[in-house]
Amino acid sequence: MLAIVVCLGLAAPAGADETISDIRKKREEAREAQAAALEQIDLLQQEDQRIAEILAELQAIIDAQWAVVQAARQSLLDAEAEVQARVDMVAQSEAEIALTLDEMRVRAIEAYVGTTDDLDSWLASGDPNQTAVRQALLDFTAGSERDILDELRRLRAEREEHVLAGEDAQREAEALRRTVEAELATLEEHQLIQVEIQNELNARLDGWYAELAEREASAEEFTALIQEKQQEALGFDPGAPGAPSTEGFIMPTAGRIGSPFGPRVHPIFGTVRQHTGVDIGGSTGDAIFASKEGQVIFAGWKGGYGNAVIIAHVDGIATLYAHMSEIFVVDGEQLDTGEVLGAVGSTGWSTGPHLHFETRVNGIPRDPLIFLP
Repeated sequence: MLAIVVCLGLAAPAGADETISDIRKKREEAREAQAAALEQIDLLQQEDQRIAEILAELQAIIDAQWAVVQAARQSLLDAEAEVQARVDMVAQSEAEIALTLDEMRVRAIEAYVGTTDDLDSWLASGDPNQTAVRQALLDFTAGSERDILDELRRLRAEREEHVLAGEDAQREAEALRRTVEAELATLEEHQLIQVEIQNELNARLDGWYAELAEREASAEEFTALIQEKQQEALGFDPGAPGAPSTEGFIMPTAGRIGSPFGPRVHPIFGTVRQHTGVDIGGSTGDAIFASKEGQVIFAGWKGGYGNAVIIAHVDGIATLYAHMSEIFVVDGEQLDTGEVLGAVGSTGWSTGPHLHFETRVNGIPRDPLIFLP
């Protein structure tokens, strides 16, 4: 049996002070665990196909064994019938022997003792003719007795043959009975193995289906919490009719998110200030993409932002890209999602190359992680 053990730790419940980024990480962990569970289920289903083939082969063996058992049982019945037939034959032979012995006793009495006085006087007569007849009669009687003796010998020999054949049949029946018992034991063992294999596979599948359901529930729970956090951060329900859509945004560059949205110690001024966007790491010259389709409403130098671009999207949402080394677009230009608008740099108030990225709703900065995938 294959033993598949995958350790997937459950994500801890989200706390009230967790950020959208933290919750999203947990949701991704839950989704990864969900994908792992699906992969294990798929592997087990593939294994189920292989095991089904094994079980089919085992079933063929069981069927063949059952046929052997049935044939052995029939042979046992035939052997037992033969035993009974031989017992009956022995009884019949003994009855015939008894009758023959009775006949011999009657013949002996008739031949040597006689049944009437006239016959005795006739046999005792000295007349030559009567003596010849008497001798012929005695010879005939002796011959009849020999025939009876021969018949008796034959019957006894036949009885002995039936006894020996019956003993052989009894031994064969006992051997067949042991064969049936052994085949039935093997058959039961194979059937138990068959059930055990299928039950183990089903149990493992049930376990992974339960794992999958738990991970799906965790992912849905985190999604609901993210939506709640988004609503709190935005000040409106993004799912409500007519509300600005937070869907359709992509990462504006390929780096990892560093400084998050919210209060932080400014890296240049050393004071706690509101960080109105997120910083995404990168190297000078890395491409910057339009996070969503829209129109460029600013492209140029913007104080501490350095080289910056602002794109207006639908529903009053705008995105800002700052500290760029180069700008590739101009005011009024219409951009598609993913179109290159500039290159990562370190212009303005910056301590190194990165992209400062903001999302604003009706001019108010909102956490970009609400919008980014």
